[in-house]
Amino acid sequence: MLLIIFKKLKNRIVWAKAHIRIFLLKFFGLFSRNKVLCEFNEFTWDMVRLLPKSYYYIKKNQDILLYLKPNLESLYYFTHNKKVKNIFSTSNDINTYSNLRPNFTKRNWLPPPLKDNFKGFFEFDKPSLIIQNKYTMEFSNEGIFNFFSIEFLDTFFKNFKKKYQIIYIRPKSNQENYYEDRNDIMPFKDYELINSKHSDVKTIYDFIDIERDFNTLQLKLHATSEKHLSVSGGNACLAAYFGGELIIFDSPNGKGAGRGIWKDDSWLKHLSGSKIIGFNNYNDILNYTLKKWL
Repeated sequence: MLLIIFKKLKNRIVWAKAHIRIFLLKFFGLFSRNKVLCEFNEFTWDMVRLLPKSYYYIKKNQDILLYLKPNLESLYYFTHNKKVKNIFSTSNDINTYSNLRPNFTKRNWLPPPLKDNFKGFFEFDKPSLIIQNKYTMEFSNEGIFNFFSIEFLDTFFKNFKKKYQIIYIRPKSNQENYYEDRNDIMPFKDYELINSKHSDVKTIYDFIDIERDFNTLQLKLHATSEKHLSVSGGNACLAAYFGGELIIFDSPNGKGAGRGIWKDDSWLKHLSGSKIIGFNNYNDILNYTLKKWL
């Protein structure tokens, strides 16, 4: 019991320190000649809040200064005026989880045209299909829920690799130029599956010598495709910038299950006009894609 109380107290102290630092950045930003913007929540909020907001001000020819979490500078390719601060806050805006667009998207918000800016770097002999996966412990430490299983991947690869050039993306632990949101990346056998049974499936690591920045490489690969398959979370928000169809798997388990942002026709469509389709069952994904994508 004492250990639980101590852990909660420690977390509250960390939270308080982070928010004091964020407050000070914003306060002193009031005296800056630049528009000061910052984002220290999970990666989701970089993609849906700060990236569109900062791009809006750039297009309005307003000078901005960005404060960012580590390893995210390349996402904000349209400005050089950015500084890194190792701050992280877990106070997420719950309105973001709705199926309807939150208020912060209704003014001073303009998603950058990532597909237009990052297309043309890679070409393939057949249409590409991007799979974005993760295998991480939930922030609550209650388990690992939102991921495409080895069995699902094996079945999906078998059915789709002939028609599509499948490109598989999942960051490994301690990946350079990648921000992990402080959720632990756990061991997974997906790359072993690809190497042993599906060598014609390409992974992001097949291109890492061409583009060393992991975030930029993700954008260039997504820009090749009209078909995107992602688990829920920040990576689904990233995929929503690239048009076409985006299928999102959101596990029915865990405290975050059932959020409207990951469901059919969610407000993520406003990032680029993607058709958003949500599932919480592997078999439903397979049934849909076998009917619609083959």
